[in-house]
Amino acid sequence: MGAAALTLMTGCVSGQYILDDQVTQNREIHPVQGEDGNYLGSFALRRPYTEVTPMQLEQCLNANVDQRQINLATGGLRDPIGQSEGMAFNGMSGDDHHVVSGLTGVTHHDGRDLAYRLEIQRLPEANYYYFDRLGEAGTGGSDQFTPIGAWAGASPIQATQGYEAVAEHIQSCLEKAAANTPGEDPTGWQPKP
Repeated sequence: MGAAALTLMTGCVSGQYILDDQVTQNREIHPVQGEDGNYLGSFALRRPYTEVTPMQLEQCLNANVDQRQINLATGGLRDPIGQSEGMAFNGMSGDDHHVVSGLTGVTHHDGRDLAYRLEIQRLPEANYYYFDRLGEAGTGGSDQFTPIGAWAGASPIQATQGYEAVAEHIQSCLEKAAANTPGEDPTGWQPKP
């Protein structure tokens, strides 16, 4: 009898509310529960600290981030108490003056165009890469990006791999700059005299 009740209860739950197992096991991924499913809210990575000048940092960001203004659809957060008060994730308006400025961009990974806002915090122990306002381009060349599902069918891990690739390109550039070694990248590092 209990198994039948459990089957009935789980049968009523949409697959969009069931988090991908890899999402729940990954401490770098932070899902949010929307009104119509679970979505990727943010993705954070920690990499070794690199001592570079502000100009070198800017050069690495310019060389590795396809900076674009993005039109990101918002989704309502689910509030079990019923007091959502219009809260939204992936919202682009109304909170600009409370957020430290970040770069918005798009990366193409595994056949998907993925939008993001990136903030980098450089502390003595590490470089922190924080991606939020995550979205995926619609079909047909639309410039509208929609939230990325955190359920298995939405392939959330492949999306986070795209964001990780952006961070790895920036980190590699910063490491070359910190070592002050010439590389085959467009930043044009020169050896120290």
